[in-house]
Amino acid sequence: MRKKLLIGFMIFFVGLFLFALWDGEFVALSLTGLGFTIYGYRHEEIEKLEEKVSKRIMRQVDATLMNITIYGLLVIGVVINFFLDKPQLSLIDTIYVALGVLFGLRGLLIRSVHCKASDIVNEIK
Repeated sequence: MRKKLLIGFMIFFVGLFLFALWDGEFVALSLTGLGFTIYGYRHEEIEKLEEKVSKRIMRQVDATLMNITIYGLLVIGVVINFFLDKPQLSLIDTIYVALGVLFGLRGLLIRSVHCKASDIVNEIK
């Protein structure tokens, strides 16, 4: 039931994003919702695993995400300082987009780490 609800939310937020591209009003909110939904969907998959395995996967995902975030912020900071005089984005929209992208990326990293771990286990067997 919960998995079907999360899939429904993914479809809703993709539709809202497409509408927001046309309207220009809810882009940040739709990206945030989509990111949280992707994270929730993938996190539900690893909750079914053993606690030790799921903790190891989450530690690896968090370490990778922190590296990507730090390097991304450095690049964005350099671009903003050297190439943009006056940023035109509001702070709250930027925060919404950043949260959506981070949680969406976290969900996708969970998927990739989980797939790699299951491939290694299948090779051992």
